[in-house]
Amino acid sequence: MKISYNEATAANCSSLQKDLVLCEENGFDYIEIRGDMLLDYLAENTAAALKDFFSRSHLQPHAINALYTYADMFHPQRADIARDRALCAYFLACCEIAYQIGGHYFIVVPHLLDDGNNIYLPHDPNTEAYPYTKEKVMEDSVRILRKLAAMAEQYEMNLAWEPVGSMGCAVRRAQDAMEIISTTGCTNVGIALDPFNLYLDGKHNDFSYLARIPREKIFAVHINNCDSLPLGTLDHCHRRFVDEGEIDLHNYLENIKKTGYDGMVSIETFRPEYYEMAPQDVIRRAYLTTKALIEEQL
Repeated sequence: MKISYNEATAANCSSLQKDLVLCEENGFDYIEIRGDMLLDYLAENTAAALKDFFSRSHLQPHAINALYTYADMFHPQRADIARDRALCAYFLACCEIAYQIGGHYFIVVPHLLDDGNNIYLPHDPNTEAYPYTKEKVMEDSVRILRKLAAMAEQYEMNLAWEPVGSMGCAVRRAQDAMEIISTTGCTNVGIALDPFNLYLDGKHNDFSYLARIPREKIFAVHINNCDSLPLGTLDHCHRRFVDEGEIDLHNYLENIKKTGYDGMVSIETFRPEYYEMAPQDVIRRAYLTTKALIEEQL
């Protein structure tokens, strides 16, 4: 397995330009580029400069993170046209740059309700269940993914659909995500697996169901651990490096390996404590702890 770095891990104390240098220096194989940090980079640099960096580097681009969808996206009657226009502009801009630099994956997140981005249906995503039916979730998800997949084809881009186990997410389980992916019928739509996102669905540490996912449909694999906190309190800010925590990462990786997957494993945290550190310290520790875990699985 190859070791990847997700830029969320030091997002608030670093930049894409710094992350590129530090990830190369520390030995990462891949980097997952945050879309917002990519656009910030392009405000002062060029796509040609980014392409040149990767042409000379061991470090290579993997996925762009992320596109956050909403239930009525691309709906012929109920879509928020201005919102769709902005999301498509962001998506296509990132796809264009990814195509130029050799990246081929885009993380797409199912509808996640929260107080910050949904003024019509205020919702606590940690304690209140997603309010729409499974049938509506299927209909919405398939429509959105088919539309995005068609747009992505010209850029040779694959969509990695990432279930999030918090109660306020439309797609919480990998099994449900795979049912949606299969229904789309799109060859460029697969799954992104994240242990914390899966653990949020009931704090289950048995990941044996992952072994049944077709190898060719696993487009991205994230890695992280988390604090010991009750559901309803446990949130993304409680993710941590993989050297300690409550998630059985050996079980997680063992079952992914059973599929035949041997691609990237990307460290992704959103921990405010890490944002107070120097980016070189965050990235160094991210690499060493992730490398040690991966080597234990060999």
